[in-house]
Amino acid sequence: MTALLVLALPCAAALGFALYRRPQRGLLLIAALTPLHGLLVIVPGGSALSPWKEGVLLLTLAATFVSPYRRRTPAPAFPWWPAVAAWVVLGVVSAILVSGPGAVTPLKITFFYLIIPVILWRAPFDARDRDTFVTILMGMGVFTAVVGLAQQVIGGERLAALGYRWDDHLRTTGGILRSFSTFTTPFAFGLFVMISLVVGGAIALADPTRLRNRLFLCATPIMLLGMGVTIVRASYIGLAVALLWLAVHRHRALLLGFGAAALAAPIALLVVPGSLLAPLLSSSSLGERGDGWSETLASLWVHPFGQGLGATGSAAAKAASETNPMLSEMSLQAAVTFGFMPYQPDNYYIKLAVELGPIGVWLFVLVLVCAAVSTLRASRVMRGQDAALALGVSASVVAVAVASTVSTYLEIFPLDVYFWLLLGIVGCALTQHRSQLHRPDTESGSEPWRSALPAAESRPTPVNC
Repeated sequence: MTALLVLALPCAAALGFALYRRPQRGLLLIAALTPLHGLLVIVPGGSALSPWKEGVLLLTLAATFVSPYRRRTPAPAFPWWPAVAAWVVLGVVSAILVSGPGAVTPLKITFFYLIIPVILWRAPFDARDRDTFVTILMGMGVFTAVVGLAQQVIGGERLAALGYRWDDHLRTTGGILRSFSTFTTPFAFGLFVMISLVVGGAIALADPTRLRNRLFLCATPIMLLGMGVTIVRASYIGLAVALLWLAVHRHRALLLGFGAAALAAPIALLVVPGSLLAPLLSSSSLGERGDGWSETLASLWVHPFGQGLGATGSAAAKAASETNPMLSEMSLQAAVTFGFMPYQPDNYYIKLAVELGPIGVWLFVLVLVCAAVSTLRASRVMRGQDAALALGVSASVVAVAVASTVSTYLEIFPLDVYFWLLLGIVGCALTQHRSQLHRPDTESGSEPWRSALPAAESRPTPVNC
């Protein structure tokens, strides 16, 4: 522990200086390192380092108040913020009324990463920041997919010898290890690769001549295989819906991919082992979930305004483990099986229905609708990589909406981090695009904003929404 502190102090000082010079670096660091957070499980003393992400974000927020860089670009546009604000107010009131001082845990799990849009509002990403972020998203998607495939070669026993636990990190389906890569669960890994494929794919398809984009497109089969061995159906369904969204709104060629997949499906049914297809196509798991959802919906008559934020999901599980130390020695699966853990709905809408009632569900759906529509409109107004980024983000929001029906999506780290980060970055791009349209053009080329744009986009033409 002492060695960790000795190492952490100079690192914190160096990070503080870097953030003082430019706070945006903190969010780029978060984007690069959060997919690797699961590796702390096998690092000696890694649990002590677990709060690093909260520390970096709070330090970044503090830097936005003292940094000389401050805001040199227009404040970003967040059309979805009224819906988010109403959702947060409802959640805060609910948590305080039900849990009192214990409301800190559910509020942190549900709303902490909303600090990211606040940071972006005070220190918006410019074109270079956005391009760096896209490179990070693409690179981490490919890297984690490679690690996930490597785990199939390494095997569960050797991974367990490294420190991973069965039923928590190591799981099998049909005799096949469910890869989790650098994350802690297959769900986080599969859904992260899904987001990387959707957003990175939209950008790569918009400009396939760029080397980075060509490499990403070439690595797509690796990512699909990596996502495939997670056996996470939410990621498969979310990816299919997101690609259909991209095909309908811009990339018609993707429809050929759907046709090819339909033709290849019968062959895949003959080639893929039945032991793997059985759990994928089985309706028993969905049936069990459906029974629980039906009971939950019936309980809304008793609690029409919900049972309070933190009544279920990760917050309830954490509260249960804190009150019963024995749970820390058990795997999560065993604790749920034997009834030691609260109800886990595996559906974010049902979770909100339990906690905040129909009003909470409606507000969350409103957030998703506002986010999807606003980013889609932004993709039609902007040009170049920013337009492709906005379209990819809109598709990812649709994927999140679908995946949330079979997962508690925004409680899975680092998916919540990337959700708010992607929405905030599109808001930065949109206002900067608008400011460029209204900024007077001169022949001197003295405007500092020109240096961040490609030459072909230095004089954008207004486009009607």
